[in-house]
Amino acid sequence: MARTLMLSDNPEDVRKLTESYIQSGNLNFLVGSGASMPAIKVAGTIEAEINSLLIGGNVADADLMALEFIEELVETNVDLLADIDDQAITETLANYTDFLSAVDGILFERKNILLPRQANIFTTNYDLFIEKAASKLPNVTLNDGFDRTSAVGSRYVFSPEKYFDRTYRSGSSNDRIAELPVTNLIKVHGSLSWQRDGDMEICFASDGVSLSGHVQKNNPDAVSIALAKRAVILPNVRKFESTLIERVYFDLLRLYSNCLDRDNALLIAFGFSFADEHILDITRRALRNPTAQLLIFAYSSANVAAFSDKFSQNRNVTVIDPGAGPPTDFKVFNSILRQVIPQGGRPA
Repeated sequence: MARTLMLSDNPEDVRKLTESYIQSGNLNFLVGSGASMPAIKVAGTIEAEINSLLIGGNVADADLMALEFIEELVETNVDLLADIDDQAITETLANYTDFLSAVDGILFERKNILLPRQANIFTTNYDLFIEKAASKLPNVTLNDGFDRTSAVGSRYVFSPEKYFDRTYRSGSSNDRIAELPVTNLIKVHGSLSWQRDGDMEICFASDGVSLSGHVQKNNPDAVSIALAKRAVILPNVRKFESTLIERVYFDLLRLYSNCLDRDNALLIAFGFSFADEHILDITRRALRNPTAQLLIFAYSSANVAAFSDKFSQNRNVTVIDPGAGPPTDFKVFNSILRQVIPQGGRPA
């Protein structure tokens, strides 16, 4: 069964465990909606509420609730991209920026040359905080899966095979070759920055994220059309609105499974409840890999029992309980990652 380690009682044990796993493992993160607080509130029971309407045959109200949920996220992201001075957005962006910087520092300082200098960030979030954070870090290479190799135009097509690329730099006067750190961003539920080209391809929204415009919310057809324009997996039992979205979704879930099936795979979960049954089932199956490890950072002690129950049959799962200390928010989580890097990854 999953074991529990109390952060408040054993901070050094948590640091040593995290460091040993990171230095010896293929590094993966699973980031949920809890990471985007306070700018974006957690999804909570929205999926259950939408499903209840669908099961009751009230499709119009279910679509309207889904649209309002997405449009609320869009409003925050429009402000984020426009650099609007908002305390909640600024705080959330700072957390993500520190997180990306820490991950890059871990990869740069990695002692095991047999492991790739790559980390995968899997997220169910639609928001663009990670992309915005990367734009503030010129030394960080973020691979979002879009093919930008074309020298002409700005039509970038989503190509998941790009996640398998590794980046090297050679010396100008010798044969030295060094691998550069790369962080792969894999958004398994789609993104507000994705656009559908009919039902053929996913393209990057080079013109930015925008609201749907005036939608007649008392018109079910208008609401359905507005929803269909978003290249996201909707939070309901009717998850797929097109074969394209279904194909991309399962491709990315297969990528998630394959990454966890590697030797010494490490998955660090933060802000994620494992309420998504698809991801929970894949994670449980992947943990049959005896060399894989799952490290879950619980926000509060109240969350620990649910995690322990979900992974009661898995011995390679550790839940970090904040215990009597403060909740494990993004700042606390980042501080733990920083302890893995010499001098915290910051200049002396």
